[in-house]
Amino acid sequence: MRIGIFGEAKDPQCAAVAREAAALGAEALYVDSRALDEGQPLSMLDGKTFYLGQPVDEVRGFYVRSIPAPYVAAMKKDPALVLHEDWFTTFNQTRGRAGYFVAWLLQLSHRGATLVNGPHAASVMQYPPYQLHALRSLGARVPRTLISNDPAAIRAFHAEVKDVLYKPLLGGAGARALEAEALERLEALTAAPVIFQERVQGEDVRVLLVGDELVSCVASTTPEQRLALEGDADAGELLYHEVALPEPVQRFCRAAARACGLTFAGFQLKQRGNDFVFLELNSTPGYLEVELQLGHRISRAIARRVVEGARAAMR
Repeated sequence: MRIGIFGEAKDPQCAAVAREAAALGAEALYVDSRALDEGQPLSMLDGKTFYLGQPVDEVRGFYVRSIPAPYVAAMKKDPALVLHEDWFTTFNQTRGRAGYFVAWLLQLSHRGATLVNGPHAASVMQYPPYQLHALRSLGARVPRTLISNDPAAIRAFHAEVKDVLYKPLLGGAGARALEAEALERLEALTAAPVIFQERVQGEDVRVLLVGDELVSCVASTTPEQRLALEGDADAGELLYHEVALPEPVQRFCRAAARACGLTFAGFQLKQRGNDFVFLELNSTPGYLEVELQLGHRISRAIARRVVEGARAAMR
């Protein structure tokens, strides 16, 4: 039996899931998320899918490392980033490539394949404002948050909250403290909303679920407080230690993952004593540093979920 791995071929997290799938008796078929960028042949013919000239529709389970999105090509120049002269053509090509893969993943889901995680849930959970809304609506305690491009509203929020961090709406840069210098430059933010959030003191906690199984709960110390820890940005820099998550918090995490349609879910929290504040619900969490340091069998749990789902879909 084959299961699929959708992601970059060089991604060590994808390789880890593939190794665990092999240990469970399943061969892993890589569908490289950069295949179209590199001009590799992919086709859909009357609903049948071909990857590198070979049919792949019999694969009924996939680990989806990330959901493709369009981007604009840029390069560094003295020392700012500037767009390529043909940026518009490149952007439209990336839209087409992302559209092909997302449509294919949706098609797999519609046919009953097991996707960890599928595009319906994973795509929308990549938007931080929606993550916070989902967590808040389910009863989680989240930091006070303003998402705005209005300098007056931002100044009023800062005056009330005092200790505020800010970061781009869709990531791409770490969080910074909203201090006097930044407050003087708020007029520059009118072009696009930014996330402003109360700084929460406490220990950084990462929780990973696969289905209802809590496969990892660890704490780490970061050089400075952040709105959320993004993927493996701190890979090689952090040391982790296991922490015990109270049963009510575990139940909430399971309920939140189910409500948001996530089979594989990563939560970022702040802990101070018995108090937990939720910062993020991530549909594509990076975890390999934790697995390597502490031996948590995260890749095995993901592979098992995909393999068991694929076998069930084939019956």
